[in-house]
Amino acid sequence: MKTLLGITVSLLWALVLLEASLLQQAPPDCSTITPEECEAQAKVFVEVTYEAEISRMCQQAVLADWEYNTDLGDPDKEQAATEANIAYSKSIFDHWDNVLRHYNYTDFIEESLKRQLKFLNIVGTAALNDADLTQYNTILATMSRVYGTGKICPFAKQDCDLATEGLNLEPEIEAILSTSRDPAELAYVWEAWRDVSGRQIRETYKDYIALSNKAAEANGLPNNGDLWLARYESPDFRTQVAEVWDTVKGLYAELYGYVRFKLRETYPGEFADSTDPIPAHILGNMWAQSWESLYPLMIPHPDEPGFDVTEALKNKFNSTEEGVRALFEEANFFFTDLGLEDMSMSYGEDAVIVRPEDRDVVCHASAWDFCDRQDFRIKMCTNVNQEDYATVHHELGHIQYFLMYKDKPITFRDGSNPGFHEAIGDVIALSVATPKHMAKLGYLDSGELNDTVTENFLMQKALEKIAFLPFGYLIDAYRWKLFDGSASLDRMEYEWLKIRNEIQGVRPPVRRSEGDFDAGAKYHVPGNTPYIRYFVSFIIQFQIHKALCIAANEYDPEDLEKPLYNCDIGGNPTAGNIMKTLLQKGFSENWQDVLEAAIGTREMDGSAIVEYFSPLTSYLQRQRAQHGYVLEWKVDAFEDYYTAPTEGTTTGNPSDPTTTTGNPSDPTTTTGNPSDPTTTTGNPSDPTTTTGNPSDPTTTTGNPSDPTTTTGSSTTSGGPRDNKLSTGLIIIGIIQGCTIVLVHMLWKPSY
Repeated sequence: MKTLLGITVSLLWALVLLEASLLQQAPPDCSTITPEECEAQAKVFVEVTYEAEISRMCQQAVLADWEYNTDLGDPDKEQAATEANIAYSKSIFDHWDNVLRHYNYTDFIEESLKRQLKFLNIVGTAALNDADLTQYNTILATMSRVYGTGKICPFAKQDCDLATEGLNLEPEIEAILSTSRDPAELAYVWEAWRDVSGRQIRETYKDYIALSNKAAEANGLPNNGDLWLARYESPDFRTQVAEVWDTVKGLYAELYGYVRFKLRETYPGEFADSTDPIPAHILGNMWAQSWESLYPLMIPHPDEPGFDVTEALKNKFNSTEEGVRALFEEANFFFTDLGLEDMSMSYGEDAVIVRPEDRDVVCHASAWDFCDRQDFRIKMCTNVNQEDYATVHHELGHIQYFLMYKDKPITFRDGSNPGFHEAIGDVIALSVATPKHMAKLGYLDSGELNDTVTENFLMQKALEKIAFLPFGYLIDAYRWKLFDGSASLDRMEYEWLKIRNEIQGVRPPVRRSEGDFDAGAKYHVPGNTPYIRYFVSFIIQFQIHKALCIAANEYDPEDLEKPLYNCDIGGNPTAGNIMKTLLQKGFSENWQDVLEAAIGTREMDGSAIVEYFSPLTSYLQRQRAQHGYVLEWKVDAFEDYYTAPTEGTTTGNPSDPTTTTGNPSDPTTTTGNPSDPTTTTGNPSDPTTTTGNPSDPTTTTGNPSDPTTTTGSSTTSGGPRDNKLSTGLIIIGIIQGCTIVLVHMLWKPSY
């Protein structure tokens, strides 16, 4: 591996040579040659000159980002990563400014060349001038540092020495949220993390919005939300997402009503009444995005077998690097047994698969493509448990995608749309996590399912998959409003509380004010990572899973012995070939064409996930009829927990005294008028009605021309899971627009 100094010197020298060559390159003039000659000239430049130079710059930038992400405490590596991303971004901009933008590619004949030029002409933040780009990158680095280094004191010792006794988000803080049943401790931890993360970047985030919108305008788009959306290639994408949400929100409402009913039994003092939204701190997750930790409280039939295979995994794999590598080997076999590519290089010696003891790293699980068609790595602080077992498969799904499209031009080395990259690993995990497959591996005694066992199994899956849907929908719905100006930047906290209450039925446990910025406590917000991709992923993964299961003769709607939820495609070559059809195209064709070629439909469709969970839906409906609980929640309950700014006050004060840790259900601790008890079912307010674009999760890996991508590293389970969000982001997004390539290829963050 090159030294840090070597990387920096190589980057600077490459930049000097690049600028010299581009300065000597006169803008193309096709007025004196035939259209065919002009197209041939453009083809040579794009496929030879651009391909070679940008691939080299991308590799250097990814290497520098890797060095920083795997050693956060080294300021020289942070600086080198910043400089590398700026150099990479500048090289993309210079190629566009001096050559690419001068071609009238719409008249070209070759579709592949036209498609490359179409997306190469969206340069993202590279369109900013040098001063703005430097400020933009500095902002991203600052937010990443704040998030990545945040620590809090334990509940039992709130005046601790942070350096020696402070708790990191992962795994300590997340473990408290998932295991503690003390509402006071949960409320303290919930608030303390937001104090050291989102609250610290509130004003910085406003500057980020301004510069992001400036970059979008330089690309001919109204705002950053529209820039994020570009890669979906669907003018009505927001409408598509809204229609899908309409399909699944009834399923969410059934789960929500049951969970609230059970939580009111466990935490009666935390609810004002039966229609009070669920307080966010008792849902078992820092962001209330996944409710898996609540399974012991929600299990329909406690006397029936459970499906947590953590102990069985620990009996087979130890937590050393050698033991974790063996776990990766088992996951890799599932892919190769389908006839897909071997991925052992991605968890080899150059990878980071356990947390190092001698330095801080970004633990957020991620898969990295180093832009050279041969170096692919995973970065993950793996724990031997059921959750990380699924995450490993998810991250390997990203690596498999990288390998499948590695021979495409750099512009096409990305997912067909950002949601595809997130879905692939989860499609595999849907088979891996079945009782049938777990029994095959020896982690469960039996893979057979009766009605009660099925209800237990599907409840566990629903607390992960169904609970996430509104959260996956609202993160970008909120940011679109900030980008397009329909939400005031002076009321960022109010707008966040409002959309969370309306869409998800969740409220804060303690009082909030405009000194807070709770959205910034979520990795993807300071990390400049679009989020709608995860919603898309959660929908299409069930569509793909259903198609694969039918092709593998593992699912038959008319055969009760072959249910969709226990389908295991392991070892089936027919399913493997469909996967290849999905993956090999990369970004070279419209995602709807790719989806249709693989599974026979062009549209996102929520019916597959509804079908998958239909036995659980029947159970939940019976429970509601038996216990008489409601599905609705007050849509404005958050108002009782919000302190509006008074005249003359300023926002963004990290020591705002309005944040207290009183009892949220005690009316004496709140100000303002009691909320109107009007209720709504499911998600009362569809975020797609806001203006702005649903945004392309530009953080997907691999597409150099995706303006929404940023450099840095992080992939997730799903792959994603913010449960995997570990400490810190990287300098991600530093070149976000141009670095489309970089980041995409570089990393895939988890949800």
